Amino acid sequence: MGISRREFLKRSAAAAGSVSLPSLISEWLEQGKMAMRSLGQTGWNASIYTVGTAEIPSSQAAIDALRALFNGGVNVVDTAPSYMGTQSEATVGRAIEGRRDKLFLCTKTLERTADGAYREVKESLGRLKSGHVDLLQVHAVNDSGTLDAVLRKGGAVEGLERCKKEGLIRHIGITGHTRPEVILDAIKRYPFESILVPVSAMDKHINDFCDACVPYANEKGIAVVAMKSVKGIERAKPGQFEAAEFIRYSLSKPVSTLNLGLRRPEEALQNLKTVLGFKPMPTEEMQSLEARVKGDANTRTLWWKAQ
Repeated sequence: MGISRREFLKRSAAAAGSVSLPSLISEWLEQGKMAMRSLGQTGWNASIYTVGTAEIPSSQAAIDALRALFNGGVNVVDTAPSYMGTQSEATVGRAIEGRRDKLFLCTKTLERTADGAYREVKESLGRLKSGHVDLLQVHAVNDSGTLDAVLRKGGAVEGLERCKKEGLIRHIGITGHTRPEVILDAIKRYPFESILVPVSAMDKHINDFCDACVPYANEKGIAVVAMKSVKGIERAKPGQFEAAEFIRYSLSKPVSTLNLGLRRPEEALQNLKTVLGFKPMPTEEMQSLEARVKGDANTRTLWWKAQ
């Protein structure tokens, strides 16, 4: 038998000193296992929940929360050297000790030159305490000029290819927040193995990556990692929405996995509970949600879409 949101919060608070909550997670796992999807052509069978760490605290509670998610079936973790002043990578590095081979580890680079990207990967590996990264993503490619810069001779991709030859990284991906046509152009010009892009009921209304970019990526066997499922509605209606339906919406799109950030341990555990109970959202329900949030979709709430 499931537990209510109120009971969940009550039990989470009672266990504040140990957020792993093994008995509670075991209860959820009895109700539904983590759904898995192929991560493009990487060969990895990915949990539909990727834990993102852009805002993760550098605390033992955060490390315990990450490990709780891993125990609950999450097997993809995403970070970047630009997150929390490099503390995100350091926190992830501590959390994955002893279970590195069971996780698909992703990080990023904002460097635009080959030498810069190569150096940053080496620094990331030190913080992550790992000999390799499974996916290294060229981060925040939001305009054509940036795309040209990373792809040209001496650009970041050249540095990542060197890392790949040396066994420091296994796959190369790209992330974009703003312009779907730029990421579409990127995956037509270079064999990126993954894209990390916004997919939400609100993003549907402004520069939707699901119009052409996501279908093309799926056609080519490129992994589609969704993000920003609740960020827009969180800014538009703070405290007045249920995250579960927005998470369910994004997971009902043709994506490989959904990146959900870890800011507070109890929030991460609630997301885990939602994902373990995932059932695809019918088309008419998705359309209803899109219509309901259309009035809130603008470049203030979806700040990553600002040109």
